[in-house]
Formats: sequence, C-alpha cells, structure tokens
Amino acid sequence: MLERYSLSPMRELWSLETQYEHWLQVELATVSAQEEFGEVPAGTFKAVKQAIHIDVARIGYVENEIKHDLLAFIRCLEEQAGKAGRFIHRGLTSSDVKDTALSMQMRDALTLVLDATKRLRGVLLEQARQYRDLVIVGRTHGMHAEPTTLGLKFFLWHAEIVRDISRLERAREIISIGKLSGPVGTYSRVSPDVERLACERLQLQPAKVASQILQRDRHAEVIAAIAITGTTLEKIALEIRHLSRSEVAEIEEPAPEGSSSMPHKRNPITSERICGLARILRGNVQSALENVALWHERDMSHSSVERIIIPDSFSLIHYMLVKMTGLIAGLVVHRKNIEKNTRLAKGAIYSQILLIELVERGVSRGVAHQAIKTASLTASRDNRSLLSVLQEDSKLAKLLEKKVFNEEAFLDELRTTSQRIIAQEK
Repeated sequence: MLERYSLSPMRELWSLETQYEHWLQVELATVSAQEEFGEVPAGTFKAVKQAIHIDVARIGYVENEIKHDLLAFIRCLEEQAGKAGRFIHRGLTSSDVKDTALSMQMRDALTLVLDATKRLRGVLLEQARQYRDLVIVGRTHGMHAEPTTLGLKFFLWHAEIVRDISRLERAREIISIGKLSGPVGTYSRVSPDVERLACERLQLQPAKVASQILQRDRHAEVIAAIAITGTTLEKIALEIRHLSRSEVAEIEEPAPEGSSSMPHKRNPITSERICGLARILRGNVQSALENVALWHERDMSHSSVERIIIPDSFSLIHYMLVKMTGLIAGLVVHRKNIEKNTRLAKGAIYSQILLIELVERGVSRGVAHQAIKTASLTASRDNRSLLSVLQEDSKLAKLLEKKVFNEEAFLDELRTTSQRIIAQEK
C-alpha cells in the first residue's frame, strides 16, 4: 500500500498484524469445529485459544529461516500452545487458511467501501436538490448544446453511484466464501462438516467446490467492481476539471492547489489525482483476470500479484471515495459565470426549438435546418443573437413574429424528472 493514498480504517485492515489475526481466526474456527465433531480431543480448542497470541517479530524471525510465511505462523502458534499445538492446522493446507482469511479481509474491506460509497450517494443527492433549477449550458463534444441544469449533472452521477453500490454488494456476496477442504479440495483429512461449521462461525459460505484454492474469478469480479466505481469517480472528477478551467470557471474545488512558481494558480489537484488513480484500478483488473487461469489445482503465480493489487485497489478506492465526498460537499459554484456562459451563444442553444417551431409553421425541415445553421454562423461572427439574424429573412421573420419559446418553460420536463428522482430516494 502507498501510505500517501491510504486512509484509516482501510489502512489498518491490510496491515500484516491484521492478516495474522485473520489467519488465527481461521485456525481457531477449524480447531473448534473439529473438536465439536470429535476429530480432535475435547478441551483442545480452549487450551489452544488460551495459550496463543500473535507475535509479529517471532513470526518474521521464523519466516526468515524457513522461507514460508504460513508455516512460520503455525510453528509460532505450536510453540505457544505446547502439547495441544499439534492439532493446529490439522488436515489443512496453507491456502485453506490464506484464502479463507483473505475472503474475510475483502468482505470487511468491501463493507468499508460500501459505507463510503453510500456517503457519497447522499452528498450527491443533496447537491442535486440544491441545484436542480440552476440552468447551465449543456455541452456535447465540448461545444455548447442545449441548456440543462447543474442539478441534473448531480442526479446523473448519483444514479451511477447507485449502480456502483449494487455491483459492490454483489462483489461482497461473491467473495464471502471460505475453503477448508485440504491440499486439492478433496477433504482427504478434514471433513465437509468441519468446513461448514468453521465457515459459519467466520460468517462465510463454504465453497461448493474448490481445488487447492478458491477460484480467482471471484477475486477478479471484486477488483472489476472496484475499478468500475473508480471510473465513475474519474467521470465526475473529469467534469469538475473541465468546468474549473479558466475560460469556463463555473465550478471550483473547495481547496484548489496553487503553484510553486505562479501565485495566481488555482489547480483542481484533487480531481486530477482521482483521475490518475482510476487508471491504476483499471490496470489491476487486467492482473486480476490473468490470475484466474492457473496450472492444474493451483500454482503460485497469482500470489505475488494479489499481495499488490488487492490491498492497493481497496486502499485507493476508499481514498478516492473519501476525497470525492469532501470535494462534492464543498464544491464552489460560480453562478455569475454560469449565467454569463449561458448567454455566450446569443440564443443559439435554443436552435432545436427554433427548428421545430419553423417546421410546425410550414417550413420543410431541410430548409429550416440550413437557415438556422447559416444564421448561427453569422450570429457567431457578428456577435449577434440567433433570433435577430433569422428575422432578417422576410419569410422567416413573419413566421417568427409570435414568441417561439419561453426560456423558463424550457426545463419544465426536467424539473418533473428531478422531482421524480427525489421522490424515489425518500
């Protein structure tokens, strides 16, 4: 994990000590279940639990000698547990413990991610309500299109975050799986009953079938759900960056960053950082997909990859969500610049209304379209309103004598849509 881009409590969840704590939970749950089914002597679980604790330094020392992290962990537990220690890890393979513990960590990490995502959802809805009637020029291809509202942008992002939440919830369900079926998944020295009961106590479902490991399509789905959520955040951040440009200046981050050389600068650094980190999340999906296909019952090629991409993906998405929530909550809206930019086109942003009105008043669509297009070029060149240029054509002027549109009424349907979305969230 990069310390710079990790926040509590996600940072602590992926610490080495927390990993050992999850390994210990799996080992204890297994011993407890085995004792219940008479596979180890009565009293073993109590004796083991009372005697053992996590000694990070000792585990590290043993691992340095034997070059196997899980085996070093077990040997340290055996040292502490004395005679009862011989029943620790009975019938299990390393991946039983590691994969089941990793599922627990990913499940808990997804809960943190979901909590952060739901907070962002709430903030987006608040802003959507606040700005649902603030008219802003819409842009397609970066060019002025028709009017919209700033609120609609927030509603759009809110709806996408709701879909992200659904994906993340499915990801949490798909990874809440344990596996305690031995070296190649055949239950050769551990029973399915033990697996079922131990998983139940760890709040996991037992895998329906496994090899030496849990199958990595599950992990890939989780990383993909995280990356999609990160891409939603990038989408929001990119729009904020565009609307913050000096020539636009419609919105601004709550705490833009300056320049070491140019004191006047107000840079959208947080948005840029979110866009950059989203690229890492998408890159991690490729690695997660390549971890799915392994040799036979398993090989180790996925392990080193996961030590990087899983903690990093969770840490980054949590960081991005927290930063985006603060950014949206404190977003500075420059209403005067929004109004100024809406007027820049001199009415050209209502060209479709003019087109439809002319058609309904008897002009062929092709003629009307060409006339408005030509008039738009003239209006832009001469810095005049589109309507005034059109009225220089005597035939069109007669048709346009009656008021052709009401700017306030233009967004009535959009307001109805906004009210419907708000009602659905209550």
